[in-house]
Amino acid sequence: MGTSMIRMLCLALLMFMGFRKSLNEKVSDQSGFEIALVFSAVELIVAAVIMPEKPLLPLLMPFLILILIYRSRFWLYRFAAKWSIHEHLIQYFKAADFRLPKKKPDHSLQSDHEHPRPGLSLIENGKVRSDNLEQIGKTQLWLRQELRKFGYRNIRQVNYLRMDPLGNFYMDLNKYMRND
Repeated sequence: MGTSMIRMLCLALLMFMGFRKSLNEKVSDQSGFEIALVFSAVELIVAAVIMPEKPLLPLLMPFLILILIYRSRFWLYRFAAKWSIHEHLIQYFKAADFRLPKKKPDHSLQSDHEHPRPGLSLIENGKVRSDNLEQIGKTQLWLRQELRKFGYRNIRQVNYLRMDPLGNFYMDLNKYMRND
């Protein structure tokens, strides 16, 4: 009985440390791969607890490998996402000839003391510039998702949107549209 309790406490602690992000999210927000990893880890914990006479190491090693796979997946995803956007932007900026817009937007988020930075116009006069989105390998869906992150559900709320080489957005809002 004592061996099972100690195993259960130690493995539960490892479970919470290893799968912390997944355990804090709703099941509906997780991918099938994440759910499969968590359930596999739980099965290994159950097997270790109900069979205290068996050595722990043969069950602990696969458990630790599952945690390693789960954790490394996030690191690889972050690296790949950053590399992908920067790669597209670098290729675009090397190939394109940038000229600054002659007219500065009325309600820009930039202060007047900053020098305008060269960038890629993604929305002009409330309309999406599909050609510029294609140049950086992005879609209108991606643009809508990015705007939602800033609280804008409708593209018509944005009069002008520009993205600089580092991926920062500068926008001018349409003062006649209310924020729904």
